[in-house]
Amino acid sequence: MAVPVSLDDAKRQLKIELDDVSQDEEIQGFIDDAAAWIEEHTGHILEARDVTAHFGSFFDISFREWPIAADAVPTVTYPSVDGPASVTGVRAIVSRRPVRVLPWNGTRWPTVAADVGATVTIRAGYEDGDTVPGVFRRVMLILISAYDDDREGGDAFRKAEETAHALCRGLRPRAL
Repeated sequence: MAVPVSLDDAKRQLKIELDDVSQDEEIQGFIDDAAAWIEEHTGHILEARDVTAHFGSFFDISFREWPIAADAVPTVTYPSVDGPASVTGVRAIVSRRPVRVLPWNGTRWPTVAADVGATVTIRAGYEDGDTVPGVFRRVMLILISAYDDDREGGDAFRKAEETAHALCRGLRPRAL
C-alpha cells in the first residue's frame, strides 16, 4: 500500500486519540478523498494498479498517469470484425510525461478504419510507499485537516486547496 498517510497519521493530524475509533470510517473517507484529489490533479497514482484508457484512434496514445515503470508492458485491444483483437509488439516510452504508447520499432499499428479506437491498459503508480514524493504526504494532511475543519466546503477548504495546488504545481504533467 503506497498511500503516504495512514489512519493513525490522520488521527494525529486531527488531534484525535489513536484508540478512539468512533470517527475511523469518516477519517478513512478523508484519506481516500485526499488521495483521489492528488491523483486527479497531478496524474500521480499513489497505489499501483492497472490503468485503462480508451482512445478514439491509434494516432496519439498518451497517459498522464505516473509513474509507469520502464519495464511496463501495455496491453492494446481494439474492435475488429472478428471480435476484440490484441496488438502485439507494443512499448511505453516512460522517459517523460505524458507516457506514449507506440508499436515497437519496425512495426506499425494495425490498419483499421479511422474511427476505430483502442483500449490500452498499463500498470501505473507507486509500488512502495517509500517512493511516493513527500510533498504528497503534506498535501494529504492539509486536505484532511480542511475536510474536518470545513465540512461545508467553504473558505478554509478553498485556502487548503490553493495551498495544495501550489505544492503540487511542479508534479503535474507538462502537456497532454
